[in-house]
Amino acid sequence: MRDVRRALGDPDRAELARKLDISANSVSRYERGEQEPSFPVFSAYGSALGVNLHWLLTGTGSMFIGGDVKIENATLADIRKILWNITATFWETVPRKTKPESVADQAVEMLDYLVSREGVNDEAVTEVIQFEAERLKRTADTSD
Repeated sequence: MRDVRRALGDPDRAELARKLDISANSVSRYERGEQEPSFPVFSAYGSALGVNLHWLLTGTGSMFIGGDVKIENATLADIRKILWNITATFWETVPRKTKPESVADQAVEMLDYLVSREGVNDEAVTEVIQFEAERLKRTADTSD
């Protein structure tokens, strides 16, 4: 679990704990091997951080979900540009009361959807962003 924190850019334990919805002391105990995490903690590593649970349990395979997936003719720089564009554009279109975590979750879901398609291009990115923004607006309107 310490390797995960390092791979994420070495955030402090309190920041990581907030993302996992656990205490910083728990993160410390897990990292030192003093306590075994429960299933909900393992699940949080997967859902909140994108950690491959198989890797977390066995130490084999890719550390992150999709880490071994290759996208034809796309460089990491291409993917980073797409993700940045998705997030920035999506943020501009959602209601201001939308929580940052929701924007981040949706951006990752949109990226996952885009890379599952044949042919990722600017038109597809725009289409997905508009669809998700409208969906969030409808959700916000019905919850008021």
